Amino acid sequence: MNLAVVLTFIVVIVLEIAIPLILGFVIVRKFGLRWGIFFYGALFFILAQVIHIPLLLILQPPYTAWVGSMTSDPAMVLAALAIFLGLFAGILEEGIRYLVFSRFFPRKSLSLDRKNGLLFGAGWGGIECIFVAVLVVLSLVNYILITSGALDAALATTTLIDPAQLAALDVIRNLAPLDILPGLFERIMTLILQITFTLLVLFAVLKGRILFFFAAVGWHTVIDAVAVYAAPMYGIWPTEAILAFNALAGTGVLYWVWMRLGDEPAGES
Repeated sequence: MNLAVVLTFIVVIVLEIAIPLILGFVIVRKFGLRWGIFFYGALFFILAQVIHIPLLLILQPPYTAWVGSMTSDPAMVLAALAIFLGLFAGILEEGIRYLVFSRFFPRKSLSLDRKNGLLFGAGWGGIECIFVAVLVVLSLVNYILITSGALDAALATTTLIDPAQLAALDVIRNLAPLDILPGLFERIMTLILQITFTLLVLFAVLKGRILFFFAAVGWHTVIDAVAVYAAPMYGIWPTEAILAFNALAGTGVLYWVWMRLGDEPAGES
């Protein structure tokens, strides 16, 4: 067991939980808002996944089978799957955000302004970050079990081990701290992009500019599709570089939308 790897896991877990909560705290304190908006963002992200995951389980297998009947080229199959997954996530998540801002906020008499939009986006992206931290905890437990020899006795009595599973175990045993850090960078960049998408959808609702909603859907689709395609094809660091470029662009778009939204509340605080 590599102690540096264990410590890196712990640092990543702590930061993936702390960063969105600190961001929410800063927004709440700076603008005098209520935490309820942050929790609404988290709640509707969870709702999106409750819809997303079952539908994906139903629709992906026939889609994958259809793609497989059209081409046997692995790169083409992966590209088609990446587009499907990206478009599915983009339409569903941005669609739910649009309904929240156009229907839920007015019904609850919540102020539909850029400050609440920012906090809502932080809650949406923040709970995603926290859920990933939970998965990292499971990865840490897995790493400790495998590298401490806790599974060796069980493996020694098993003769039906898949070679691919053995290779996966070797990958885990040989983890280095740099293999874990990309996940943290990805979460930070994804949080920025989730807030950007949120403000784009809010802009579409407040200004009646539906093209900004489609821009959020399209951008979300591209980000997810590139991540699915690029990671196995080119590796994790090129994929993270693409995501970093988009996050940087997202900060610019976020600033642009923020300035043009101004303080124009719709509804009551």
